[in-house]
Amino acid sequence: MKIATFTTAALLLSATMALPMMALPAIAQPQSAAPANNQNAAAPTGQPTTTKKAPAPKTQAEYDAYKAASARTDPAKLEAAATDFAQKFPDSELRAFLFQQAMGLYQQANNPDKTLDMARTVLKYDPNNPVALLTAAQMLAERTHDNDLDRKDRLAEANSDAQSALQHAGDIAPPANLTPEQFAAALAQIRGTAHEVFATVAFKELDYNTAIKEFNAAAAEEKERTDPIVWLRLSVAYDKNGDYSAAMDAVEKAIAASQPEDQIHQLAEQEKSRLEKLAPAAAKPASK
Repeated sequence: MKIATFTTAALLLSATMALPMMALPAIAQPQSAAPANNQNAAAPTGQPTTTKKAPAPKTQAEYDAYKAASARTDPAKLEAAATDFAQKFPDSELRAFLFQQAMGLYQQANNPDKTLDMARTVLKYDPNNPVALLTAAQMLAERTHDNDLDRKDRLAEANSDAQSALQHAGDIAPPANLTPEQFAAALAQIRGTAHEVFATVAFKELDYNTAIKEFNAAAAEEKERTDPIVWLRLSVAYDKNGDYSAAMDAVEKAIAASQPEDQIHQLAEQEKSRLEKLAPAAAKPASK
């Protein structure tokens, strides 16, 4: 999602690091179309042992309808096709995959309301889907404001969804188009983003100690892939907590990780300037 124009004080209320849509696993053809002597044909090489059965169509007609629907690249048309598919095949194990694909397309189109709607639809069919859980958690945490009547419930749902995403991240089978290293990085980002949700919720509840702990946990998971927004948000949390030296260290990382033309870079520079005026000693090296 794009970062909107906002003040440093409102930073935690208006921006998010978008979770990339993970590639969907390959769908096996109906059993009647599969080789009779190879019952493991649908399992990708190197897939971890899991108790979750790989989804598969029950008939050739279901498989063909799934392929036709998943070929849609417009999110609204894909949503309509997924809805039609779910009505025609109410027992299909593939319904969640189509709505997850629509969720990703809506997210790429920067449509948070429809992204949340699709995430909740995925969870109706697949309650433990970690990508949908985390997407819903992000949308709820980032788009909940102080004057929302259901603010408490939305933040609680965000926390619960993020916790479930962490719990079930290991259920994701490695997509065939990702290397083991890429897949490991994607899982690290899922875990890191879950901690970002915890931090965002804590910040909005004015629990800056927890926010600091969780932003640091996110950075520990994401390592060199840590988005500059995480460092800037961590700086603001330290700032709110009165730890200006730690805030300066975090904002310097935000500046180093972003490009001068980026809005996040400009916001980080503003925060740094504020910290320098607020506590000049924080900007100076410690004396030996």
